[in-house]
Amino acid sequence: MREKSRNFNFAILTYFIIVVLFVALRMLSAFGFLDALGDYSGLVFSLAVQVVLLLGGSLFLFSRFKKDKVVNTLNYFGCKKISKNVVWLTVGLGVVVFILNVFVSSTFNSLIDFFGYEHTLTPLPTSYGFDSLFVNLVFSALLPGICEELVHRGMLLKSLKPLGMWKAILLSGFLFGLLHMNIEQFFYATVIGIFLGFLTVMTGSIFPAMIVHFMNNALSVYVTFSRVNNLPIGNLYEGFFTLVSSNFFLGALLCLMVMVVLSYLLYMLCHKIFRAQLKNNLEQAAQEVQKNLTKQAFFLDLQSIKNGETNSTLPDPRLEIIKQLFALQPSVQEKFIPKKSSCFLLWVTFVLMSVITIFTFVWGVL
Repeated sequence: MREKSRNFNFAILTYFIIVVLFVALRMLSAFGFLDALGDYSGLVFSLAVQVVLLLGGSLFLFSRFKKDKVVNTLNYFGCKKISKNVVWLTVGLGVVVFILNVFVSSTFNSLIDFFGYEHTLTPLPTSYGFDSLFVNLVFSALLPGICEELVHRGMLLKSLKPLGMWKAILLSGFLFGLLHMNIEQFFYATVIGIFLGFLTVMTGSIFPAMIVHFMNNALSVYVTFSRVNNLPIGNLYEGFFTLVSSNFFLGALLCLMVMVVLSYLLYMLCHKIFRAQLKNNLEQAAQEVQKNLTKQAFFLDLQSIKNGETNSTLPDPRLEIIKQLFALQPSVQEKFIPKKSSCFLLWVTFVLMSVITIFTFVWGVL
């Protein structure tokens, strides 16, 4: 319990530092302090946030607080191997999540439009080459998929688990939505964050969440690229929304049908991923137990030879594997009570991000 308490406190402190520095960077950018960098200001800002703050903070700062190696921190965050089958299933899941996300974000944007919010529409670029596509895939999909997941589904989700599994999933997902500090992204980012937390807990690895996050952002980038360059995906995207907006009732019925089909696909893919990863986890556990049994048998044989015994009683590998697998199940533990200072920092972080998110709705700042 003491170790869990320390991890909880260090995670909250690390996240607080990340958020404060992120807000400072957002303010510097909003007031034009990065304009001197010209066209590279956005890339520099993205690198500073993703690599320095999120990646550096979650890995190196958290490791520094724990006085532990970065490799051990990665293991703690859930960087565990997944099978090739799970990788491909998760890629498909990312496609489904992206399409569902389009409907969810569109619905939420329509809702805030009703309350008078004016969207900051970004016009499509006049040209969009493969070099720009590559840069945007790296900075808008690859880096967020890795760095943001390490913070929220790695450090936060794992460290908040003593509060309860569902509390950890909901809280880490809600903080993920708030970290975007933008009312347009808050809702769908929160929904995706909660789903990715559930996916991480069920698979026991952070990699599926990274893949889904990457696929969602990468497809968003590619759709923009396709629309500018008049490619089939872009034409299909625009054609669908033109059809939906042409007739309210037809559009509502079509959207409902698509969401039902996508929800079913989401369920089926999650079911297959969980089964495939469970099988992979059991195989890894069995291999680990077998390796330990081999070491144990070696030392028992040495001991029997030393004592002049001709036969040694070795444990049944199958029985040991079963014992080890049951040992993986969580045991009943005493109630976790976080420190007041950590709770205070968590509330300050929550309020700070909430205020900025509300400001983007009311005044359109930052």
